[in-house]
Amino acid sequence: MKVKDLRVGAIAAALLAAALFSAPATANTGPDPAFSALQNVEAQSLTAAEMQAIAGELNAGEIAAALSALAVKYAAFPRLSAFYSALAAYTLANADAINAKLMRFGLYTP
Repeated sequence: MKVKDLRVGAIAAALLAAALFSAPATANTGPDPAFSALQNVEAQSLTAAEMQAIAGELNAGEIAAALSALAVKYAAFPRLSAFYSALAAYTLANADAINAKLMRFGLYTP
């Protein structure tokens, strides 16, 4: 088999695969072909407190406070205490930078 024949076969296979994957899938041909996973579902938005309770969300202030508490706990180990203090400061600075970007784009929600 020649190299040119292999290239033609590879191009044909690629074109066939592209045509196959670009065509829409139509499996449902019944009387109501539309389908939604949310049909007949009644939903309401959660409050911020409810979302935090179920998501286990922590904010940067809580994380920094926990890191600062670790710095105090390990005060007998200066390098470890300094690490936790620096990490707490970095966490707050990073959160402030992210909030500033969100405010700039009008996406900040306190």
